[in-house]
Amino acid sequence: MSNRHIWLLVALLGSAIAVVMTQHQARSLYIRLHEMQEQTRKLEVERTELQLEQSTLSAHGRVEAVARERLGMAIPVGPQVQALPEPATVAATAPGTAP
Repeated sequence: MSNRHIWLLVALLGSAIAVVMTQHQARSLYIRLHEMQEQTRKLEVERTELQLEQSTLSAHGRVEAVARERLGMAIPVGPQVQALPEPATVAATAPGTAP
């Protein structure tokens, strides 16, 4: 075999190894892509379920019922209600400024 044939054989083997490695990497990335897509789908389902649960738990009627039943709270009446004055603006109460 001539020197030229040896170099061609080495180049051919190098190219073949590169093709095999590239195909393996492509398959690995394809598998990972599908795993990530499946995880994304599961997380989207979980997010939807959590949003539904949040809207259920934060409904005004439910919050009021929990406050009344578990915490013994009631809506204040008569003298229990006190109106507070509006807070003054920050500029008007800052030191060195006139009200």
